[in-house]
This record gives sequence, structure tokens and C-alpha cells, in this order.
Amino acid sequence: MSEQRADFLRRPLGYWSVVLLGVNAVIGAGIFLTPGAVIADAGTLAPLAYVIAAVFALVLALVFATAARYVRTNGAAYAYTMVGIGRRSAIYVGVTHAFTAAIAWGTLASFAVTTFLQVVFPDKGWSKVTGFLSVKTLTFVLFILLLLAINYFGNRVIAWANGISTVGKVLALVVFIVAAVVTVLATGRNNYHLAGSSKVYGGPSTYSVFGFVDVGTGEFASVVLAVIAALYAFTGFESIANAAEEMEQPDRTLPRAVPTAMVIVAVAYLLAMTSGMLLAPDKIANSSDTVKLAAAISNDTVHTLVVVGALVSLVGINIASSFSSPRLFTALAEDGLLPAAVARKNGYGVPLLAFGITAVLAIAFPLSLGYDTTNLTGLAVIARFVQFLVVPVVVVRFARSRRQRWASIHTGRLLGTVLPVVAIVFSLFLLVSFDFKGLLTSSGGHPNVLAITLLAIAFVIAPLASYLVDARRTSTPIRD
Repeated sequence: MSEQRADFLRRPLGYWSVVLLGVNAVIGAGIFLTPGAVIADAGTLAPLAYVIAAVFALVLALVFATAARYVRTNGAAYAYTMVGIGRRSAIYVGVTHAFTAAIAWGTLASFAVTTFLQVVFPDKGWSKVTGFLSVKTLTFVLFILLLLAINYFGNRVIAWANGISTVGKVLALVVFIVAAVVTVLATGRNNYHLAGSSKVYGGPSTYSVFGFVDVGTGEFASVVLAVIAALYAFTGFESIANAAEEMEQPDRTLPRAVPTAMVIVAVAYLLAMTSGMLLAPDKIANSSDTVKLAAAISNDTVHTLVVVGALVSLVGINIASSFSSPRLFTALAEDGLLPAAVARKNGYGVPLLAFGITAVLAIAFPLSLGYDTTNLTGLAVIARFVQFLVVPVVVVRFARSRRQRWASIHTGRLLGTVLPVVAIVFSLFLLVSFDFKGLLTSSGGHPNVLAITLLAIAFVIAPLASYLVDARRTSTPIRD
């Protein structure tokens, strides 16, 4: 291939490509597969749960986007912490983030494969067989290899694939929303009230601190649990800046593109959720189908379009994850915590060794845990809490610093202080509200050895090993 064409394929991502990457990184399994759980928790207040989750996600996205104005390198939270707080804190944030981002990608890939097999081959039962040589495992590995092929040819191919999948998933949501509104208007029937019926709403929930200490029972606790479930559908924005060096003027592009992407996602989610509840909240909450949102649609054609949209959505979010996750390992390699070869790129600007490491972790953990997504998802959620607490602190330090390189960047009190403090308070509240008991214990009340082992590896052993590697270095340059 000519050098000119290779240069074109390596061209950095522009504003709209980053917006589409952001939409693709956030819209995934959540809105298609999990709205039933939110309705069951909050009943008629389910849209409120999505509004609260959207506000929190937007606040955090603005905080991350503000941090991107100060630091232009790959790594997102890791890079921000390195420059804003220091190397020791950054190593912990970076290692836990890289490790769990790979596992999160594996979780998303397993979701995609499971959904594909259930939808396309519903009578075969292949989605439930998890052996090493099963159809599910072979499909899982082939899917990872397909993502490698998409990534191999650089940023332009990623931008095209990202754009196509983003348009596809948004189109599926638009079709669902329009179909729901037309059906309600044509029939004159509004079934929103069914969300509060005993067949749908599970009743007031019990609020527990860390899942261990019960505080009280009521609608407030139900909404909190629903917000946590809804928030899962908004996560992914924190990974957009992992590949900041692949973008045009990241210090200017990211602060504009990330909030734009989050607003698009929030509007799409709220419209889709409200439309579904107007149509058939009982069917969404009680459906045994994989794609819960599609259960509200009785028209076969529209139902199929929504299901296909869910599959496109899952492929799209895997494209975004496969693009951003390896850049965390390149950031660690560039700082000497991994061999320099990990950061080496091919002729199209793609770090193939970093991709390989990420892919091995993404495949290994779902396989070793028999595709137990509960443990894998819980691990990723905890890793996000670390970032959600650290990055706002970093932004406040940036905004209050008198260093010349930071003092010249004017963020204002709202972005530099108010929103970071709000983000810290909200993150602490969600951390306290997270059901650690459900993650660390089995249904019989016994310790969940697999989950505890994963937590120990990701949050203790891997960071400790990185500290030992770093301690052997006599001098280490700070990146900016």
C-alpha cells in the first residue's frame, strides 16, 4: 500500500468522529437489555432514574472533558492522575483501569456473542454451552479476531466502522421510539400506569450501606437502586480519552465532543424508555427475551429491526472498547511500567502488541469464569468508582494551580470546582450504595471465591507488581 494511503488511514480523528466514538462507547447493551430491571426497581419513576443517571453521567463527562484540556496524552484517568497528583497514585489508577478495561471488553464481547447466538439460533441452545471447544467459545474468539482485523488498518477504518455502527444503533432506537409513539396515538391507549402494578413493580426496596447494613425501606431506596442500574447504560464515556493522541487537538476536541455525545445519548435513552413505558412496561419488565426493549413491540418487522439494532449496538460498543482499551497499555509502556515494545505501532499507527495483551485478557477471564458476567461487571464497576473519585480531585488541582502551563487554561469556577465537588459527592454516595455483599458472597451466603480472587488480582496483586517494577527504575520521566 502506498505511503500516501497509509498516511490517510493514520489521520487523527476529528470532532465528529470523536462524537460518534463517544456515542458508540456509551450506547451498548444497557438500553436494549436492562430497562426491565430499572422498571422493576422504580416502577413509574423509571424515567426519573434515567434522568438522574444522565445528569450524573453528564457531570462526570464534563469533569473528564475538563481534565482533557490540561493533558493531551493517552490514558485518560491514568494520564490525568500522573500529571495532576503524581506517579504513585497514577500507577494504581492506570494498572487497575487497564486491567479491568480489558476484562470489561471481554464482558461486552461475551454479551454480544451470547445475544447473537440467542437471537439467530434460538433453538440450538449454543448460548448456554460454555465449554472450551463449544460453539459459543469459538464464536467468541472469532469475534475478537474480527475486531483485530477492524483495528489493524488504523484510525480511518475505525472511524468508518464506528460511524456505521453508531448510525445503526441510533437508527434502531429512533425506529423503536417512532413505532411506540405511532402505536399509542393510533390506539389511543396509554399503558404507562402498568409500570406501577404488582406484576411489574417489585415494591419499595431496602437501602443498604455497601450491601451489608440495612438502613431503611422505601421508594427512595428503589429509585437509588434503579439509578445505579440505569447508570450502567451511561458508562463508557470515561474511556473516550484513552486514545487522546489519536485525535486532532485533543485538548480542544474532547471538551466539546464528550458533552455533545452524552447529550445525544441521554436524549435517546429517555425517549426510548418513556416510549416503551407508554407502550408496554409490563412486557419489557417480564420478558424472557434477550433484548428486553423489543418485547414492547408486537409488529414483527419493527421487532426485528430493534433486535438487529441491539446486535449492531453491541458490535459498535465492542469496536469502541477494542480501540480504546489497548491504549491504556501503551500509556503504561511509555512510562516504563511495561516493556517499550508494547507501545510499538504498525505502519497504520496501531499498537498490535498492546491489542494482543488486551485481547488475551478479554478472552481469558470470561472463559475461566464460564462467562459469569455478574463478577466481571462488578469488577469493572468498582474500577470506574476509582476513576470517578480521582479525576474530579485532579481537575480541582489543575484549576487551582499557579503553574504557568495550567494557569493559562481558564475553566471557570463551575467546571474547575463546583462540578468536580458534585461529582465527588455523587460518586461517594453511589460507592456506599453499591451492593458489595452481592458481589462478594454467593446466593447461599458463602464467600464468592471467584469474585474475591478477581478483586485481589486487579486491585492488589497487579498494582503491587507494577510498583515493584517501577521501583527498579532509577529515573522515570513524567509525561504531559
